[in-house]
Amino acid sequence: MMTAMKPPKTGKYHKEVLVMSVDYKTDAGKRRPHNEDSIIVDHNKGIFLLADGMGGHQAGEIASKMAVEVAYDYLLNTVRKTSSKKKIFESLKSAILRAHEVIKLSAESNEDFTGMGTTLVLMIVKDDRAYICHAGDSRAYLIREKINQITTDQTWANHLIKNKKVPSGKIPAQASHVLTQAVGVSSAIVPELKEIRLMQEDVMLLCSDGLTDMLKDHEIKSIVEKYRHKDFNKTAPALVRAANYRGGRDNISVVLMKYRRSKIEVECTVFSF
Repeated sequence: MMTAMKPPKTGKYHKEVLVMSVDYKTDAGKRRPHNEDSIIVDHNKGIFLLADGMGGHQAGEIASKMAVEVAYDYLLNTVRKTSSKKKIFESLKSAILRAHEVIKLSAESNEDFTGMGTTLVLMIVKDDRAYICHAGDSRAYLIREKINQITTDQTWANHLIKNKKVPSGKIPAQASHVLTQAVGVSSAIVPELKEIRLMQEDVMLLCSDGLTDMLKDHEIKSIVEKYRHKDFNKTAPALVRAANYRGGRDNISVVLMKYRRSKIEVECTVFSF
């Protein structure tokens, strides 16, 4: 015996979705003839990359561009297919190592590129998690009630402090700008990995040292707070402007992501028999 299908009913329910607000800007600064920073922002896939290049003959510009492009292509084909923390971390680390090898090979094949390298910081946002991987001294910050530096600068200064070779108050100023790891330069690199559980209205910031050498952390937070809830797309230009006002001694790059979950109304049709 067949049962007749009843007329379908249309209903509505609320679904919680991830809403990311993104802003970014890169600028040569006031004193450098070229911008050797590179960024890639893929809002839809939650992939964010920033690199600060180094080397003569504009090789730094080439190194940073190569790094973000190689790493992005690798992540695009791996990390977007998984939500596993272990696999995401493996993909992030492998993306940096892949960029490292490609840049090293390019430098070995062209004497103009000898010694070129770059910092590299990557961020993947999945659901309520931000996964971060970096090499060098480009930074990731979490801005919540306070501003917290998530990454650790891979510099000679931090190496001396970590190994208790010199008291923190007696570290030479230049040691803060000597990298212990750089993509394409170091014989081997060990990228550092971090995971952040995101909360409503959290802001993640990736930046090159052209920003942090000019502005203190509390000044960065103050600018972000000004635009956090309104005109978020003015945040990156405001940070770059402030760094240039202070002297703009280096290239300045910033990538910002504001995390928010929002409820949307979804219409559905229910069939019953």
